[in-house]
Amino acid sequence: MNDSHHSTARFDGAPPEDLLRQAAGYLRAYDLPTDLGETALSATFSEAWVTLELDGAGFSLDIRAGNSAQLHQAREGVLVVLDQISPETCAALEWQGEVARNVRPPNFHLGTVLDVRRVSANFLRVAMRCEGICNLLSGGMHFSLLLAPGPVPRWPEVNDKGRTVWPDGADKLHRAAYTFVELNPEEGWFTFDVFEHEGGQTTGWAKAAKPGDTVGIMGPGGGDFPQADHMVMGGDETALPAIRRILEHAPTDRRGEVFVETADPADRCDMPLPEGMRLTWLRRGEDEPLLEHMLAATLPGPGESRFVWLAAEAGIVRAARRHFREEAGLGREEMYLSAYWTA
Repeated sequence: MNDSHHSTARFDGAPPEDLLRQAAGYLRAYDLPTDLGETALSATFSEAWVTLELDGAGFSLDIRAGNSAQLHQAREGVLVVLDQISPETCAALEWQGEVARNVRPPNFHLGTVLDVRRVSANFLRVAMRCEGICNLLSGGMHFSLLLAPGPVPRWPEVNDKGRTVWPDGADKLHRAAYTFVELNPEEGWFTFDVFEHEGGQTTGWAKAAKPGDTVGIMGPGGGDFPQADHMVMGGDETALPAIRRILEHAPTDRRGEVFVETADPADRCDMPLPEGMRLTWLRRGEDEPLLEHMLAATLPGPGESRFVWLAAEAGIVRAARRHFREEAGLGREEMYLSAYWTA
């Protein structure tokens, strides 16, 4: 555990009612591991560790991380949660230690387009040169792409209180999450895939992008590689890059099943697959739906090393969450269920 970067905050006064339980609920909604006690709550972000502790005079916050970007991301996450519970309390916090102020966020980078090429019927692969690429190597497999509405962008900044301020109004940025396909720190570039869909803002950008165009990059943005002996994975086109990357990093002795549903069979691609895992491609509208395959998959029993990973439309994910939590009895640490889009 590398926790060389550290910041703390203090609030004196009556804390919001049921603060720890409320905060734990918000954090768990993001599938973050938490440990809730009578007077303290701890949570693990991707590569950062947070402790919120009550005392007779108020409460204190302690955040530790391996680098400045991870520290800033975790602190922003904590502030978002506290804003939901009590904006007044959040605004009154006094921060000490390593806190970025009056600069661009430590997890912000500029990216420059190198090229865009088609890799399948409905996917474009974008290659980007990125300053500070070494900061993207750990902390998750996702990042946020920031697209400005005009030729002179206004990027996010950190104010004198250490909060990230995002441009609004005519300068509001389009933000979309993507998965790294390849990261090359030696040469300073990375690639990611864009699934083309009608009316998509990133689709339009990718089709028109030219070498030298500049965008904003925020990240890494979470999405850890699951650690389990047996996995059941599923997703649609939007999840295909993440599924492929997880499989690329899977141990050779992993077992389980993978289900990928696409509308166009031409988007099927070669997937690295451990010998003990089986991949099933599904055609939307013709084969049995993705959700039915996920719910019918066989999982080891309680106490064994198992994990369910699903990223798809929000309704599918809600139904899967009910099943795996209430009927299959999986704990939060045994699954990642994410709505990548809403119908």
